[in-house]
Amino acid sequence: MSQRYFDKTVKIELTDVYKVKLTLADGTVYDDVEMRCLFPISDRTNYISLIDKDEHEIGIIRSYDDLSPESAAAVKACFNDYYLIPRITKVHECDMKTGMLRIVADTDHGKVTFRVRNRLNDMKFYDNNRVLIRDADDNRYEIEDINRLDRRSWYLLSGML
Repeated sequence: MSQRYFDKTVKIELTDVYKVKLTLADGTVYDDVEMRCLFPISDRTNYISLIDKDEHEIGIIRSYDDLSPESAAAVKACFNDYYLIPRITKVHECDMKTGMLRIVADTDHGKVTFRVRNRLNDMKFYDNNRVLIRDADDNRYEIEDINRLDRRSWYLLSGML
């Protein structure tokens, strides 16, 4: 079976926090559809997989630009919570305890304390000084540009990267 790609001929409506209703051009309706970004870290606006309630892929959206404004808005609203990655704005503490790195930081969603199991595998440095951190509970945190952190925050983290 060949891959199906969706465009403006489909209608996508948000029905739940993480689910949508998909109506194809021929009138076929899929309820309880889940969407997943194929590149959730590097590109959340392109290549989105639509999965039915039986875990089968229905098709792919190549880009938000391929959809009607209403459908694109539904997809974006669904992803706002699902792919929420708080951005670290300031680091208060960064130390090793019980074999894990413990970080206390301010984010754009409030103050957090979390532990990182393996700093070599769970702290990734990307282009433009972007840092992505995965904690022991599999939550993700982002530093958009480590060089834009205040001096103390940069100092606390720099030895751990």
